Amino acid sequence: MPKPLMQQTADVTVTGKVTDENGGALPGVTVILKGTTRGTASDANGNYSLAVPGGEGTLVFSFIGYKAQEVQVGNRSTINVSLAPDAEALEEVVVVGYGTQQKSLVTGAISSVNQEEIATVSSTRVEQALQGRSAGVTVLPASGSPGSGMRVRVRGAGSNGNAEPLYIVDGMRTGGIEYLDPSEIASIEVLKDAASAAIYGAEGANGVVIISTKTGSKGAPSSVSYSGQYGIQSVGDRMDLMNAQQYAAYLNESNTAGVIPDPADVANVEGTNWLDEIFETAPMQRHSVSFSGGSDKSSFLVNGTMFRQDGVVGGDKARFDRYTVRLNSDHEIKSWLNIGNRLSYSHFERTGIQEDSEFGSVINNAILMDPITPTIYTGALPDFVQTALDAGFPLVRDGNGSIYGLSPYIRGEVGNPLAQLAITKGGTVQNKVVGNIYADMEPIEGLTITTRFGIDAAFQRNHGWNPSFWFSSERLNTVANTFDNNENWFTWQWENYANYQRTIGSHNFTVLAGISALERKYNRLNGSSSGLFAEEDIFAFPDFTPDDNDRIAGTENSNTLQSYYGRLSYDYENKYLLNLTVRRDGSSLLPPGNEWGTFPSVSVGWVFTNEDFFPANDVLNYFKIRGSWGQNGSLSNLTLGQWAAVITSQGIRYPDGNGGYITVAEPAALANPELKWETSEQVDIGLDMGFFDNKLTLTTDYFVKTTKDLITPGTPPRFIGNTLPFVNGGDVRNRGWEFELGFNNSDNAFKYEFAVNLTTIDNEVTFLNPNVNRIAGTGVGTGWTATYFEEGFPIWYFRGYKTAGIFQTQQDIDQYLSENNIAGYDPQPGDPIVVDVNGDGQISPDDQTFIGSPHPEVIYGGRINLSYKGFDFLAFIQGQAGNDVLLAFNRVDRPTANRPAFFYEDRWTGPGSTNSWFAPNTTSTYVYNSDLMLFDGSYARIRQLQLGYTLPNTLTERISVQNARFYVSLDDFFTFTDYPGLDPEAGSNNVNSLGIDRGVYPIPRKVLFGLNFSF
Repeated sequence: MPKPLMQQTADVTVTGKVTDENGGALPGVTVILKGTTRGTASDANGNYSLAVPGGEGTLVFSFIGYKAQEVQVGNRSTINVSLAPDAEALEEVVVVGYGTQQKSLVTGAISSVNQEEIATVSSTRVEQALQGRSAGVTVLPASGSPGSGMRVRVRGAGSNGNAEPLYIVDGMRTGGIEYLDPSEIASIEVLKDAASAAIYGAEGANGVVIISTKTGSKGAPSSVSYSGQYGIQSVGDRMDLMNAQQYAAYLNESNTAGVIPDPADVANVEGTNWLDEIFETAPMQRHSVSFSGGSDKSSFLVNGTMFRQDGVVGGDKARFDRYTVRLNSDHEIKSWLNIGNRLSYSHFERTGIQEDSEFGSVINNAILMDPITPTIYTGALPDFVQTALDAGFPLVRDGNGSIYGLSPYIRGEVGNPLAQLAITKGGTVQNKVVGNIYADMEPIEGLTITTRFGIDAAFQRNHGWNPSFWFSSERLNTVANTFDNNENWFTWQWENYANYQRTIGSHNFTVLAGISALERKYNRLNGSSSGLFAEEDIFAFPDFTPDDNDRIAGTENSNTLQSYYGRLSYDYENKYLLNLTVRRDGSSLLPPGNEWGTFPSVSVGWVFTNEDFFPANDVLNYFKIRGSWGQNGSLSNLTLGQWAAVITSQGIRYPDGNGGYITVAEPAALANPELKWETSEQVDIGLDMGFFDNKLTLTTDYFVKTTKDLITPGTPPRFIGNTLPFVNGGDVRNRGWEFELGFNNSDNAFKYEFAVNLTTIDNEVTFLNPNVNRIAGTGVGTGWTATYFEEGFPIWYFRGYKTAGIFQTQQDIDQYLSENNIAGYDPQPGDPIVVDVNGDGQISPDDQTFIGSPHPEVIYGGRINLSYKGFDFLAFIQGQAGNDVLLAFNRVDRPTANRPAFFYEDRWTGPGSTNSWFAPNTTSTYVYNSDLMLFDGSYARIRQLQLGYTLPNTLTERISVQNARFYVSLDDFFTFTDYPGLDPEAGSNNVNSLGIDRGVYPIPRKVLFGLNFSF
């Protein structure tokens, strides 16, 4: 007999309101019909509505920070629920190596940045989210150009080489985090002290940055979120350059040799302002769409982003485009087994202009180019230009066929920056996959075993070509050529570790033990060719050049790292805290017998306020004292085979006795079987305090970090007969204080929050190979090495002539020479007074000495958040003080180049006119290789001024949209500084060029309009 059809039950709509323990509305509470995927979320007023089949079943109410509650429907149509706080869930949790830990039980120095702060960042780089938001962390942009890198220093520069922190993204070591979009980030933790970073052993010496990406939530209804920004960039206050009249007068007053203009020919003439010509407004935009949801067993998140930024110099020739896709998921397969993944794909395309060089970069040329030369010629050509054209030289023309202006006064690498932009061709494309898959197993209660396999694979191609051009007889390209560089990086990492938690009475234990294996591979294939068939993009490939002109090169290498690690965390009644960590690493980069190193740490803490004798009060509710010691290593400055001997056969031949030659080989460098990694040892003492129910918090740390065995040039005795390229021959110490203060009040409709942080850092080289006086850094122009590494001074300090004012009269000069017994020095009135530092009675290069440091002594940041009903306001400021910046585009080897206007306006014009700036001078090394070119680099920059409004739910519910927020933001808009250059954040891609301004690409200011909503 057939079974009767089951009667369909009608849905019953259940409505209600969810409140907290004080009766306040709770928005965003997840409401799920147990055992199904049917669910909803409460609105801004705590109200919800859910259709329940037949009016039967159980509703599960869950919200972060509150205990989940289950309620039987019982055919009711109205169910109001009050959720109770979950004290354990409300406890802030921070991510540490291979796990998480309650912040109140942390014994190390860890700073956190949450996703709300990250979401407001407009930069292409996630690193900027750390700038000014985390004590002890310095972030310096290498450039303001789109897609440029950033240098991050955790508690100061710890090495003469690469001192970047280790980046861990969802447990995977990555070569960088340029592929991440801020919309993907859930939290960032910075492990600053050695005890916190010791779990990463041989790679934790420069600090560790742990990034966790967003995930879906189990039991949450599916949702779609969108966030978008559109902005306009511009350059604010610009450095004034000499106009045509000032330029001509300065060259004549300084008696500069060569062809110089007659001031009478340019009287009252402004001329060309080359900075105005190259700077432009440029658009930028970001769009992010996220899909997330989950059931009671699984959760997922799919995120896609698009970012595009044009440059304020170069426009689309300095563009950065990035597209990312992320898939994160977690699944409960069994009650004891969870699996999941964190996977991302990114694609970026970057075009860039030449920068960070005094030899031919665009901005540098815009500064140096004389103001008399026009941008293009619109009438008759000057004689020297017509002569060049008649000679068949390939002069550069604009889109209308007009010839770009050529300077009759300046030679060398200096050329018309607009013409330089016109001949800039090519760009870089990279595809990158980063992520891992994992499995968590819990065979017994308290024991979790994790296996995780991850990859970081990047595939990059740089393609470009150089057209033929002629700027002068010293800067030209007569044959068009093309180049291609293909580079691939591939890293795999497999980790297996176990966490065991156990409580025995009042004793709480967590034990971690694990092993890790990692391999990094790299290969490169690059080629070049010349003699293009035609100077067009489609012909800029070797197929369109003669085969005899093709050149090819390439290489491949790999290195491995094997590790064993463990950690014991213990606390007694949340009062007495102890963490012990040890890691043992073996690297293939080191010589046999030296491959392995052990990195231990210990940290302790005492929560004073948890003692029974501590009186309960309404003021101080939390007080923790903590201290730590530990050691970490750094592999950043080791390369494959760096320790081995070098053999060469290049150019070495001997007669074979038969009229021919035999090619032989000989050692080119000695081996160093004792070479080892750099090691950082750090002591930290800290206090964590909470007042007024943790509304006011204060964290203070004092640290001393010493990095030993820096890799420096070797200097064997000459009788050895060969060189020793690398030895462990340097130590550097960073020490300082960190302060973080915050206050949060969200009890009323008007909510406010402020947070400030401040760090002091003292950087000093404390040891250098006794066979070396100092190590030369980078040069400026020709003939001056401006930075050095030397014991007793900061890393890569500025070294040059020290001055003590300006000679006013010949009598002053005679008196100075007589009192100091100086001979062979013939200054003139208006010249700087150069100090005879070594007292040998001569002014010579031996008198060059310490004149400044590129490292800030103080870094700080502060923010204010205000909200009232639907309105919100954010102000964020960041700055630093105590560092110097070298104005390096002013050089003796380009005497006819233009200069900043203050060179003319502040010049010495006679006795008593000024004692701080010299008379017009274009060739003196005592001027241009001295502290006169060094300026205070302190600044305060308002990173954000943002005003937003969130539409009320009564309005957005009509279109099924939630949390719709509009905002306008002024980012990097106001800067307060005395630095006279383009930007006090003078960055560089070279570690020994920190603080050197060669014509830095400025950080653009931005006006941004944004929209966020979900449904």
